[in-house]
Amino acid sequence: MKIISVVFHPLLMATYLSAILFTKTPELFPRVMPQIVPEFVLVVFITTCLMPALSLLLLRTFSFITNLELTQRSERIRPFIFIAFYYGASSYLFSDKLEMGPVFMTVMISVSILILILLIITTWFKVSIHSAAIWSGVGFLTALVLHLGVIIGWYYFGFILAAGLTSSSRLYLGYHKPKEVWSGAILGFIYSYLTIVLFL
Repeated sequence: MKIISVVFHPLLMATYLSAILFTKTPELFPRVMPQIVPEFVLVVFITTCLMPALSLLLLRTFSFITNLELTQRSERIRPFIFIAFYYGASSYLFSDKLEMGPVFMTVMISVSILILILLIITTWFKVSIHSAAIWSGVGFLTALVLHLGVIIGWYYFGFILAAGLTSSSRLYLGYHKPKEVWSGAILGFIYSYLTIVLFL
């Protein structure tokens, strides 16, 4: 179960979504030629996963957090601020410099806002970030499939399966209570689904 939490870590969700959308729905990204898709996915990985992960390691090195799982609700504030900054900067990079189009920008900006929402919620309730992140991905994909007619095949069902496994792993490992997992899943899915429906 530990490996599931690592493979589907919240910081990897933007990379997974980008890889799926760039490869399965190239019509949504006319400026991205197929041969440079790996480079774009790599940029997404660096800005939304690698750099935030390095920030977490620095916080751990200087004892601002006791572990990388952020099991203590009180220790989540600084990491969330760093992560929100990186996602906001990434949104600016892709919108202003790379002009990635409305779908990608809507996803990136809404994820940045979701992080801030989770930051606020975290001040009084320990919601499962793993569940919120991966079910947010399911919410985005569901809205794209149902409302924009996007076809991504078995990747959609694979993402749902991954979401179920990830949520279950958080319970199995004892990191969260059921209400923390369910609240994260419901918030992530509904928020992201409505984002696509209302703004695209």
